[in-house]
Amino acid sequence: MLGALPRERRGRATIPGEDLAHLDYDAELALKQAALAKFWQKRGLDGVPEELAPSPRARGYRTTSKRRVELIGDRAYLFLGERNAQPGMPTFVASSLEPDEHADLFRLLQAKLSEPSFAVVAAHLNWLVLRGSYAERAVIFNVDDLFGPLVRALKALARTLTDARPAVTAAYAYLDERGSDYYLESRRPGRSLDFKKLFGPETLRVRHGDLSLGFHPTSFSQINESAVPVLLELAGELLAPSRGERLIDLYCGYGLFSLALAGRVRDVIGVDAAGASVAAAKDNARRLRRGATRFLARRIAAETVEQLPAAGPDEIVLLDPPRDGVERGVIEALAARGPRGVLHVFCGVDEIPDALAAWQEGGYGVRRVAPVDLFPGTPHLEVLVYLDRSDGPA
Repeated sequence: MLGALPRERRGRATIPGEDLAHLDYDAELALKQAALAKFWQKRGLDGVPEELAPSPRARGYRTTSKRRVELIGDRAYLFLGERNAQPGMPTFVASSLEPDEHADLFRLLQAKLSEPSFAVVAAHLNWLVLRGSYAERAVIFNVDDLFGPLVRALKALARTLTDARPAVTAAYAYLDERGSDYYLESRRPGRSLDFKKLFGPETLRVRHGDLSLGFHPTSFSQINESAVPVLLELAGELLAPSRGERLIDLYCGYGLFSLALAGRVRDVIGVDAAGASVAAAKDNARRLRRGATRFLARRIAAETVEQLPAAGPDEIVLLDPPRDGVERGVIEALAARGPRGVLHVFCGVDEIPDALAAWQEGGYGVRRVAPVDLFPGTPHLEVLVYLDRSDGPA
């Protein structure tokens, strides 16, 4: 998004991707608001972006943090970015976007990984990942292999974390033989040995008001816990669900939007390709008992949409795909169902022009554009776009 502004106004990131972390937050919000308006105007998009909703936490908000790990001599380096670790560089650099507890744990783990007894762990680590919530956090060791001595060393290292301060709720080993840049999302655990609990519960938990949800440690979850209530409130406001309607929630994950809105609609059908996330959504629904819900583990494709129960004007749709957008044909298939309204959530701006053009071709027009600063300190925004039938009232 910052491509809409001259480079001299962007500043220089001390940590890759954190181009705006050096700014005062009010200045950052103004910069993003101007960049989004310029992007919208330059692309000739319908609607006018509303005032950017700020994040309740401007810094220290991330509930997922990661570092690449490299062992040089007898010292482990934890670093972000494309470059490799080099002798003389800091063994760890804290980020202002991460809670202090994450920095404390990374420093503790860097020291442990530099000990001779844990050198085998450092040698096979792709990523060191911290996940959870502001109240609880887990450590995930993303490794390129799993074999006897490595597993024993991982278990021994995990045992040292049971009394760590800040507290660690759980520890897991995640096998990623390809060393993906996506650290958890490169592929879902398929075999039983791909994901191993070292200690703690099988699931992580997060709470938003009275909504307590569990999710698998590898499942997608919003990294800015403080801003999730803002997203949920906006989703309810924009969709304005009613008791006689069905909600179709595509890319439903572990049921965040589905279960937040379930008590306000007749029933919910959530769909996600990640089996672990769908299993968590079903478990959350059973425990919360918020209304009639059904969750399906299916790839989000045009044929999946076409196979859903018959639709009509008593249906609303929430579409929250990953950053690279939806597969070809999904928007067209959804528009053909004729829902009363659609909330399309974009976790970046690059996919917006093509997506809105597809919605327009399907007979849907933009009614509201509500941006949320879900990623403070970075050049990214979450943009919620509400659309309905173009022949309906504006």
